[in-house]
Amino acid sequence: MHSSPLTSHARISETAPICCPDIAQIIKWRDSSYAADLYIAAVSWLDLFTYLDDQPVTEEELRAHFVLRERPTRTMLRLFESWGLISRQSGRLHATPTAVRYLSGNSPDNVASYVATMKYKSSVRELYEILRQDSSDTWHVERGVTKTWDALMQTDEFADLNTRGMEERGRIFAPHLAELLDCTNDTCVLDVGGGSGVYSAHLLLRYSSLSATILERPPVDHLARTCLTDRNLYPRRANVIAGDMFIDPLPRNASLHLYSHVLHNWGPEKVHLLLSKSFDSIACDGRIAIYDCHPDDRGGRPSPAAEAEYSVLLTTGYEGCCYSFEDMRVMLERTGFQEIEFHKSICNRSLIVARKIA
Repeated sequence: MHSSPLTSHARISETAPICCPDIAQIIKWRDSSYAADLYIAAVSWLDLFTYLDDQPVTEEELRAHFVLRERPTRTMLRLFESWGLISRQSGRLHATPTAVRYLSGNSPDNVASYVATMKYKSSVRELYEILRQDSSDTWHVERGVTKTWDALMQTDEFADLNTRGMEERGRIFAPHLAELLDCTNDTCVLDVGGGSGVYSAHLLLRYSSLSATILERPPVDHLARTCLTDRNLYPRRANVIAGDMFIDPLPRNASLHLYSHVLHNWGPEKVHLLLSKSFDSIACDGRIAIYDCHPDDRGGRPSPAAEAEYSVLLTTGYEGCCYSFEDMRVMLERTGFQEIEFHKSICNRSLIVARKIA
């Protein structure tokens, strides 16, 4: 008896190897979770690509036309540039041929109405409101109650959940940070907003003469002491200081300041404040190290898609975004740092290191 095409296919499928996702994909599924909702909001609530099809515009003209806020608009445009839906030419935004064909109401091939069937999802409407109001008050922790991430991080239950989640993330990234960041000539690292201390812990394991101070607000400072004690690092080589990095002075005994997955939570004014405090408290020839997702826009190229997608999540739930390399370079140089280096890491992360020169 001959096998039918269906039974043959089934037999092949049963023996075919399964392609399992790697850690980069596991993390990307979480980090990119809001990108599609922003795309649906732009197509349905703004009809963005019909607008751009009619005439190219500047970013300022686009924001004025739709009454949008600067931070979420830049995140949206960075995403669509990375996806090949928008291009920049001579300072003006253009819809690409693909976007015009399939997403402009002027095209007979457009599928904008199909995309718009999802416009009334709560998360899509939420993204539309963020574009117009730039609010990060999007944490629905209790039914009918919405709070900001910053406020929730000062409550025991949420701070515990968040810190343990960041500890798990750190187990993936911290070993690679320790490979990228040369601490041979450092004696003490100040880990600003260091969470559980996982990044400092891996630096200490690699550099035996290094000590660390983790600065964290209550109740996270207590969790940091617990995690560092479990690693046999507290209090012998790691110290934890309870304090607010925006309000309290930074200790002055560290030659290296580390910000790992910290600055992306905050807007440019707060980022500049932290960079300035670090610059003022580090001795000459000291360094600042920033480990995060920095969309690689060196040379004026569009950001990689995965990095732009992660920025949507941060723009939705936090005050900040994924600051690109050029964003960070400008802020660091404005603060006074020099000799800025860029090192690619794993899973769309990167390390930026800069030095305070006398």
